[in-house]
Amino acid sequence: MRAVAVLAVFVNHLFGWPSGGFVGVDIFFVLSGFFITALLIRERTETGSLSFSNFYIRRVRRIIPAALLVIAVTVVAGYIVFPAQRAKETLLDGLCAALFGANWRFESVGTDYFQQGQPPSPLQHYWSLSIEEQFYFVWPALLLALFLVTRRAARRGRAHIRTGVLAAGMGSVVLISFTWSVAQSGSSPASAYFSTLTRVWELGVGALVAILGPLLAKLPSRGPLRPTLAYAGLAGVAASLFLITETTQFPGPGAALPVMATAVVVASFHGADVRAMPILTNPVAQYFGKVSYSLYLWHWPVIVVLAVIVPPGAAYHAIAATLALLLSHVSFTYFEDRIRRSTWLERPTEVGHGRTIATIRPGTWRTTGFVAAAAMLSGLIGIQLSDRAQRVGEEYESLYVAQSAQFTAPEDPCLGAGTMADPNCAATVDLDLMKPSLDSFAKDTQGAYSCWRQQGGSMPRCVFGSTEDDALKVALVGDSHAAMLLPALSEFLVSENWNLTAFVGYDCQWATSPNDDCGDVMQTVQNRLLTDEPYDVILTTASRKYGNAADYASAWSPVAARGTKIVVVADNPTVTESALECLTRFGAEADDIAACGMTMSEGTGKADPLIAAAGSVPGASVVDLTDLYCADGRCPAVIGNVVVYRDTGGHISATFSRSLSHHLEDRIDAARSTD
Repeated sequence: MRAVAVLAVFVNHLFGWPSGGFVGVDIFFVLSGFFITALLIRERTETGSLSFSNFYIRRVRRIIPAALLVIAVTVVAGYIVFPAQRAKETLLDGLCAALFGANWRFESVGTDYFQQGQPPSPLQHYWSLSIEEQFYFVWPALLLALFLVTRRAARRGRAHIRTGVLAAGMGSVVLISFTWSVAQSGSSPASAYFSTLTRVWELGVGALVAILGPLLAKLPSRGPLRPTLAYAGLAGVAASLFLITETTQFPGPGAALPVMATAVVVASFHGADVRAMPILTNPVAQYFGKVSYSLYLWHWPVIVVLAVIVPPGAAYHAIAATLALLLSHVSFTYFEDRIRRSTWLERPTEVGHGRTIATIRPGTWRTTGFVAAAAMLSGLIGIQLSDRAQRVGEEYESLYVAQSAQFTAPEDPCLGAGTMADPNCAATVDLDLMKPSLDSFAKDTQGAYSCWRQQGGSMPRCVFGSTEDDALKVALVGDSHAAMLLPALSEFLVSENWNLTAFVGYDCQWATSPNDDCGDVMQTVQNRLLTDEPYDVILTTASRKYGNAADYASAWSPVAARGTKIVVVADNPTVTESALECLTRFGAEADDIAACGMTMSEGTGKADPLIAAAGSVPGASVVDLTDLYCADGRCPAVIGNVVVYRDTGGHISATFSRSLSHHLEDRIDAARSTD
């Protein structure tokens, strides 16, 4: 089953197939909960006690050396091939992973809108290891407490009472965690995916199988019952690989199928010899089961790091598969397995009758103290880096404001969008003049989100530009794509005597039915647009991925009827993952960067519902800037030495937004004069 789990994850991550291959992690959770609980129960039954020190020493030998090796190699590789900002973030990811806090780190990143659309961390898969180790910090102590509660019953030969108490305790944990998982998966899927509390039920199901071992052992050893159960469970696991997709509510209740199916497979032969199961007991399955931990550790960094070195295609897939399998084999054979089988941190001691047990070496506490001190130091470094990461946007903003003052000067008409507007501008790339730099383009916002409605928050109301009494009253309404127009608009607000109010926020399309998170907020904004003093002009835009023309038109029409001019800025083309990967490919030269981009059909293939909506609202006009992004059927990722996009969410860089400024101004002025 370890082989099934790791191969499902590996193939899914590399090829994107089968759709539910990521449930291999859930299979691992069940297996881990089962094995650890069974080990603890067996130790307590055979020796009458539980040794926390021996338990954690075994965990250290089993988990930490290989995990730290992969973290170290990945961080070094990241510093060699990644842009500077991504390399720093990989280091922070590595520190969190080493301290078993990766899931909390990625839960935070996953719920941070401004991190979405960025390339994945090569250490993101450590989230599952962190959850397992967090479980192991708590479960042995809870198990010991339950053993103590049932000690008297066990002495009286009532083992079934102990089993019942243990099952009730873990069953309660499973029920509470699963209920919370369902609730969180519906309201906050990113948090639910990485949260310990929404995942612990999966380990708990495995623990329940181990606890119920005495009952399972009573199943007939011979006959078809056990193999039938095993194949039924295996069929459930196989079905989950194809029935579960990225749209499935996950982990609750979506993970229930692979979790319960895995539990059935494990339970089917618990307390009996495995037979009639060649699909799981053949040499190939046994090999991948043995190296599953190493393969899990290595496969994701290989896939992610190699993507910035080798272009996508058959060669990439072949190299990634070969390299991941080779590294896992070498790592397991010459590193992981040797340490696991060693007596590191232990020494054998005679206890009589020729029996030997392992006890902690005298120097272990010094070693443990050193490790603890190192962990604390790493934590402090991590905190400092995290604090640095929170401030980095402000530093980039200051940097880019200074740059924009230089590069948006009138004497440089070929900057950014100017290259597309002027046929005399050369469409070449100069890496020394590129703005923002390839190391930092993902952070180029220049204050666009300084007045921004966070997910789940209220809508701020910020006013920019002229304060003159006769200023043109303008509102900007929309989502994050609308916010990225602010750097362009800010260039001429004062000079053109515009007073601009921004209503921009997470999921806040100006529609009667925006995305769920902003529904009530946008209704409040709509009421204000209908009851406050009318604006002269309302600018609106949104990602073409969301919304529909009818909902947009329904929201705009009553406001337009008040005499407000509605100017719709058509959404910019979308950007493909391969176009951004091309920008950061290791060793890329200027000509390689110039070739990065996508076809026009890829960028504008999805019709923009904003344009259709404008056609049904009397007096509404459209400003379409697509010609400044695409030409001759191609949409470059770098235009006029300016990186166009920050992320795969289609957010443009603030530097490119500023280069659109006078083109946007001219076209808005033209749109205002049309009926």
